[in-house]
Amino acid sequence: MLVQIAFIWAASALGSADCPKGADYRTTLDGARGACGVAWLGERLLVCTPEAIDGGRASAQVRVMTGISEDGEPLVGPFAADSAAMPAIASASDIAVSASGALAVSDLAGVVHVFRGSWSRVGEGTLRAPVAVAWRGDELLVSDASLGVVAEFAADGSLRRQSGRGILVEPAGIDVAADGTIFVADRLADCLWRFDAGNLEGAESGAPVRVGEAGGNPGQFSAPRDVAVLERDGARCLLVADELNHRVQVVDFDGSFIGFFGMHALLPRQGEGRIHYPVSLAVAADGVTLAVAESFEDRVQLLTLKPEADPVDPSAFGGEFISSHFGSEAGCGDDILAVVDREIEAIAICDARATPPVHMCVVGGGGALPLRFGEISAMAVAPRGIAVRAGDLWVADRVHKRIDIFRLEWDRAKASVFDQFLPRLARSMDLSAFASRLAAEGANPRLRPIDIVDIEFDGSAPAERAVVLLDRRNMVLIRTDERLREGVLEGLPPDARQPEELAIADGLVAVADPVARCVFVRAKDGTWTRRDSIGGLELMRPSGVAFRAGAAGVMVVSDAARDACIVEARDGTAVLVGERGVLDEQFWDPQGIVRSDLGLIVIDRGNHRYERFTDGKDGDSSFAWNLTGTLGRYYDRKRRGSPGAPPLDAPSSTPRSNPLAPGGES
Repeated sequence: MLVQIAFIWAASALGSADCPKGADYRTTLDGARGACGVAWLGERLLVCTPEAIDGGRASAQVRVMTGISEDGEPLVGPFAADSAAMPAIASASDIAVSASGALAVSDLAGVVHVFRGSWSRVGEGTLRAPVAVAWRGDELLVSDASLGVVAEFAADGSLRRQSGRGILVEPAGIDVAADGTIFVADRLADCLWRFDAGNLEGAESGAPVRVGEAGGNPGQFSAPRDVAVLERDGARCLLVADELNHRVQVVDFDGSFIGFFGMHALLPRQGEGRIHYPVSLAVAADGVTLAVAESFEDRVQLLTLKPEADPVDPSAFGGEFISSHFGSEAGCGDDILAVVDREIEAIAICDARATPPVHMCVVGGGGALPLRFGEISAMAVAPRGIAVRAGDLWVADRVHKRIDIFRLEWDRAKASVFDQFLPRLARSMDLSAFASRLAAEGANPRLRPIDIVDIEFDGSAPAERAVVLLDRRNMVLIRTDERLREGVLEGLPPDARQPEELAIADGLVAVADPVARCVFVRAKDGTWTRRDSIGGLELMRPSGVAFRAGAAGVMVVSDAARDACIVEARDGTAVLVGERGVLDEQFWDPQGIVRSDLGLIVIDRGNHRYERFTDGKDGDSSFAWNLTGTLGRYYDRKRRGSPGAPPLDAPSSTPRSNPLAPGGES
């Protein structure tokens, strides 16, 4: 975890009883890898990140920003701790400071670290995924995304109550008004919840009030991640980190629209007031200085709130923009590649045989209707040679609690073209009903609602166990058939925290866990082994994993903290492939890995694209880049400045390199 402490000078004040409608850009604190939480301690700003990189290792750090230079740049130096050393934190997710100066840091490993002169652990054994924290006097409030509750802890660390169960869908950021009213941002419900003062029991004694609704219009939200209460000289309003609308929205306590600011960044790495996936907010004591954490961009922007609305930015309506916004998920089965567009909850289907893959159709989109998705949490394409119909697209929907199977029937002998009528829904399966069947069969009578984060297929298993689901909420693998008629549960190791991706080959199973900072490997005899490093390279935030072709147990792991892939060889050595950047063989937050006939495909989420690498068939270190692509642009020759590119090699875009397209290369 990185905690940066920044001294920020006050700016001009808002008018009396005015809520802000706009904000002016001040400065940017860069290099805060995965910045996920901000909080003010007097005039100092605390910024937490999942980890910092120190000498090639993941570690906790504390830094101090002593001011702002004449040219507006933050001045950052080492921080000399005047209290007990910070504890080991697996993966920090948020930070909060009480009126008395107590500090709380939530840890996705299932605990909150609290400092009141010395460090203590709160919620251990009770919390599952504490994503956000806030103080109400000396009481600590915690949003738990896995439990779907707000947990309240007394000053001595004891649990007082859990509220909102069955109402909150995925609680995220949380803040408290002066009168004790609590506001919770619900990422999956696309709204805020208001617990009026004196009522934190939720459904037990009066339900919380829903504030806002889903959408992109004023007063609507798309994946709100945090809420900050602003009360100053009669002004009472809420600032909301509206993540997928790429803005900070201002509403009153009832949700009525007041204003918004932070024009959507059209390209990654834009800034100076352009906001890209905001996740955390904090207003300084002066009432006008706002810190906005953007984990996607690894930064914190500082803005000055103002009562006037921002003018329309004309550059937002012209010039180059991103054609696809890939999420962390992908699926590939032989000749079909599926990638998720996170902005619209739709899946792009491509012909994976070609270079580049040819975009053939779109499946789904956001919404509650049939053939629509709430949030795609996992997907896979069934390959040939297993006891499941090849070519079917499996999609897990976290909001609607179901798995949909789409069938793609097309003439592979003809040129691939865009055909929106290509996919059809073959089957939709209710995960709640599946969980009930598993409980009735005695698999686990205490099974909690299933949360599928990855889907794989086991070619060595019989038909009734050929489908393998990674269930993060219950920390199990579920082996089942293609109709979810029955299932066998296999528990993950007890030190698993937030498993993210699954790989299966040759009877072996690998599970990447970015919070535990390891890959768990299950042998054929059912025993688990924890791998904290590969070939001497420490795993910092492993987000994707795949087994290499023709080499049992040899892996490739995408590491989001290193911005590189760790590529293992048969002899146990490993090399880093990639580096931070925007060119070819460079990454910004690499995520899922899937296999195609032309190589392994790595989702480069922070650059809104994917990259493809040939995979050494003998398990050697060969892992050569051969494609960078989105849905609108691609390169099959490295651009100038890319690692290993000839100095004079110009960028190359090859739109007619599909051998099946008319006029394409043969």
